[in-house]
Amino acid sequence: MEAFHSFWSKPNRYRSGGPVRWEEFELLAMILSALKWQEHNGPVRMLTDEAGAEFFEKKGLTGLWEGGVDTCLEKIPARIDPVLFWAAGKLWALRQMKSPCVMLDTDLIVWRDVRSLLNGETVAAHREELTPEVYPDPRSFHMLPGYSFPAEWDFSVPAANTAFLYLPEEDFKNSYTEAAFDFMEGINPRRMNPIAAMCFAEQRILPMHAKARGMGLRFLLEASRLDGQDLATHLWGYKRRLRQSEQEQAAFCARCAGRLSRDYPQKAFLWESVQGR
Repeated sequence: MEAFHSFWSKPNRYRSGGPVRWEEFELLAMILSALKWQEHNGPVRMLTDEAGAEFFEKKGLTGLWEGGVDTCLEKIPARIDPVLFWAAGKLWALRQMKSPCVMLDTDLIVWRDVRSLLNGETVAAHREELTPEVYPDPRSFHMLPGYSFPAEWDFSVPAANTAFLYLPEEDFKNSYTEAAFDFMEGINPRRMNPIAAMCFAEQRILPMHAKARGMGLRFLLEASRLDGQDLATHLWGYKRRLRQSEQEQAAFCARCAGRLSRDYPQKAFLWESVQGR
C-alpha cells in the first residue's frame, strides 16, 4: 500500500523567521516513520515544495523515501494562509495522490503490517471528541460572503484524527479535499484561531462529509487506548514535552537512534548524515 509524507515549508519558515528548521527528534521520527512503513506496508513518497526538497537534500535524506521526493506543494495557491492553515500542505498533497493511498504524518510511526485492516472503507487514525478548545461551535466562525456550510453536514459527528488516513475511493478523496479547500478559502482569516481553523478543515469535514455521502469511516486506533497499544506511535502531543525538556529530548533521540541502528544497520548513515549537517 503506497503512503505519502508531506511537508509544506511555508508555515515552518514563518515560525522560524528564516530557513527551514526541524528538531532532531522530529527528523528521527520521520526517518523511522518512512522505514517502518516501507518494511511492513509498501513504498512512501515525500510531497513537498522546493525549499523543503532543498532542506532534505542538504540533510542527506532524499534517499529515505522509496517513492521519491516531489515538489508539487510549490503550487499551493498563495491565497491559502500558511499561518491559519498550517497543515494545508497535507490536503494539497492528498489531492495529487491517486487512491487507494495512505496519508501518513511524519511524526506517526506504524510498527506493523496494517494492510489487512484496510478493507475498502476510509480509515482514520482515531476518533476525537468535540472539545471546544480545538473544535468550537462552527456557528461562531466568521465566513466570507459567498460561502456557507453544506446543509447536509451533521455538526454532532465526532472529529477524526488524520495523522493516518486511508482513502480507497478517488471520488471521495477528491470531494473531501475540495470541500476542505472551499472552507479554507471561505473563512475570514482575521477572525479565526489557527488550531480551530485547521482542525475543522482537516478533521471535522472528513467525518461529516463521509456521513453525508453514506460512507463508512473506521479507525486504526481506539481513542481511549492510545497509550496502551503497540500498533502505532504518534508524537503530536508529546512534542511539547520534548521541546520543554532537553533531558527528555536527548533520551528520546537516543531511543530512536538505537532502534534505527538495531533494525536498519544499513540505514544508519541517514541519522549520521543528519547529525553532521
